[in-house]
Amino acid sequence: MSRDIFRIATEEDAPAFLELLSSAFKPLGEMGIDWPSTNATLEMVTENITQSAAVVLERDGRLISTITIRFPWESTEPVSGYPFVWWFATAPDLAGQGIGNRLLDYVENTLLRQTYKAPAYTLGTSGRKHPWLLEMYERKGYTKYIEREAENGDLGVLMYKVLIPERFDPAILGAPPTEEKVETTST
Repeated sequence: MSRDIFRIATEEDAPAFLELLSSAFKPLGEMGIDWPSTNATLEMVTENITQSAAVVLERDGRLISTITIRFPWESTEPVSGYPFVWWFATAPDLAGQGIGNRLLDYVENTLLRQTYKAPAYTLGTSGRKHPWLLEMYERKGYTKYIEREAENGDLGVLMYKVLIPERFDPAILGAPPTEEKVETTST
């Protein structure tokens, strides 16, 4: 019987983390999507693990899914005043089994909502080059709040998801002054 464990990655996980990330994001790189995750190196992965909360889902000693939470205090120019998630990947050979959804549910409910009491969180995605990511996030309850034309022809989209409606403040989302902000609505 397989045993799944949710945990925070350690530096020792860096090689396996890179292997997972590289295999999961290879198709995106082939689509012309130029994100840090599509070009990750061992050094980048190690920095990600040591500087942020890199959450992994491990099955029988194998990393099968990951998502990283970046907190606003990690940078002098944070993406948002709310946590930002990125490097969301699941092993391609396990696609379609709900593994990524299980990890995302754990991060949203156990970590962000219950542990950190985050009213919302944000993420970025491809609005043009990837055929289904934007629509998937919209179906899962995310709202667009910034769109930016990328030099490579893609449309970068920042989205947020409200976790604690009574504590959510759209002003905390923040927006760099050069970004086109989409009208936000409180949920």
